[in-house]
Amino acid sequence: LEEVAGWVNAAATKPVWAKMTPNVTHIEDPTRAALRAGCEGVSAINTIRSVLGVNLETLRPEPSVEGYTTPGGYSSRAVMPIALRMVMEIAKLIEAEFPDRSLSGIGGIESGADAAQFLLLGADTVQVCTGVMKFGYRLAHNLCDDLLAFMERHRFETLDDFRGKSLHYFTTHSDLVTRQAAARAAKKSEHDAPVIRDDAQWSGDDFVDQSDSLARG
Repeated sequence: LEEVAGWVNAAATKPVWAKMTPNVTHIEDPTRAALRAGCEGVSAINTIRSVLGVNLETLRPEPSVEGYTTPGGYSSRAVMPIALRMVMEIAKLIEAEFPDRSLSGIGGIESGADAAQFLLLGADTVQVCTGVMKFGYRLAHNLCDDLLAFMERHRFETLDDFRGKSLHYFTTHSDLVTRQAAARAAKKSEHDAPVIRDDAQWSGDDFVDQSDSLARG
């Protein structure tokens, strides 16, 4: 990818963005390669390779051409959580290693609220394809109106006022456990079951109360 992106950038007379596939384990790796090769930025995500299903009468996969098919690209609303996760990962990479590059968010966007989430996770712009195919070009007007309403509600004057604002609330699982334990300990009253800090503290007689205490905490 880095080699091919380098060829393109060497010949291009306009800025180049590389569109990232989600069909990888770590989307940061191809992103880093494209940006090292000189791309002005990346867009993410492309569609997810998928099989729609199998017809239980004909026993052929669907959709088909003369009974045969090939895995296709899954898109629209269902991919938005995956797209948000990958945009977040790319935004963190760009912030740390390529602060002068840009990111365009794609994946299930159908409203201003959807667009705002991508921007909050560090996207510089957003793109819509399937949404326009479903709802027509009026979607763009509705999206802009909804996004403006969101900005007015939070008193944001520009996109830069909130771009990436939610990015830094992502942490590790171990840190979440530590934060949760600290919050629970702070709220415990002397009548509650003791806070469970390791497996040895579980009691066969009290495990129901201990579990309930964890859930309430």
